Amino acid sequence: MFSKLPVKLLSAAAVALMATVSTSAISWAEPLEMRISLDTGPAHARNKAMEKFVEVLGERADGQIEVKIYGSAQLFKDRDVAKALRQGGIDMAAPGFWFLGGMVPEATSAMLPVSYGLEMETALGVLDSTVAPWANPRIEAKTNSHVLGDWLVLGGTSYFSVNKEIAVHEDIDGMKMRVPGGSLVAAQAAALGATTVRVPFSDLPLALSQGTVDGFLSSAESVVSAKLWDAGIKYEFNDNAFYAAYVPLISNAFWDKMSAEQREIVVGAWRDTIGDARTAALASQTKARETLAEHGVTSVQPTAESLAMWRAKMMEDQENLVAEMKMDADFVKALNAAYGQ
Repeated sequence: MFSKLPVKLLSAAAVALMATVSTSAISWAEPLEMRISLDTGPAHARNKAMEKFVEVLGERADGQIEVKIYGSAQLFKDRDVAKALRQGGIDMAAPGFWFLGGMVPEATSAMLPVSYGLEMETALGVLDSTVAPWANPRIEAKTNSHVLGDWLVLGGTSYFSVNKEIAVHEDIDGMKMRVPGGSLVAAQAAALGATTVRVPFSDLPLALSQGTVDGFLSSAESVVSAKLWDAGIKYEFNDNAFYAAYVPLISNAFWDKMSAEQREIVVGAWRDTIGDARTAALASQTKARETLAEHGVTSVQPTAESLAMWRAKMMEDQENLVAEMKMDADFVKALNAAYGQ
């Protein structure tokens, strides 16, 4: 039958058939599935920031990428996400930088004594200008991942306690403190006289209620999101021990699945939401302290003179800490200069 049709008609029929097949292939294409692992709960500022990122990404991706957030350590605790990213167990995560120090020591430099107790503007300025630019390419190489953009800054951290009020630095002496991962922050707590205990944040309520620890180092926002007053928290020592931040990482395995256009969409969604996310996270710290006060938690802020004295005392050991962490000497020199400015 087709052999009798004119050549022009055959060509038109072929083009139409190819168009139909092409259109069908596009309509049958499955969207990419992105799994995001977080070990904090839905009320936490990090989860809220990620939800907004996913919302904007969904609007721009127009069905090309389907994203699901697994919070509350449903998939992995933050300490395990770097390995999971390397092995393809998850597609995206935003671990605290303290969990990356074993691979990239400089990523944890915001915990060095030189940064202890500083004002937010100074601490965050150095994080953006010096720490992240140095650490990002090295984190990418070690985790087989891509850093999406600016880190999500949660804000300053404090020491919280159950039974013993911490009114001055010396009150921390002899206490059992849970600290986030990383030897630098453990060294800080030890310099204050505390014994450090490693407990995943998701297990902290049980550790507090059982007396495994007397207190812990965290942000007010994290305490509120986990309602840790139910575990007995009564006191906060607001010393800005370090400024917590999360590093947005997408595995190379997922990155390579995306087209150039899809990558631009993902990067753009993070770029266009991280500013508001930072603002909201920092504002949540102020709101968190109001909430803590409503639940009977007393907050004390040390004097500038006391913070400066303890920072100077801790600085006596910074050179040894840098050597133990095997941090790059040129980087640390630039870091010290940045803080000095």
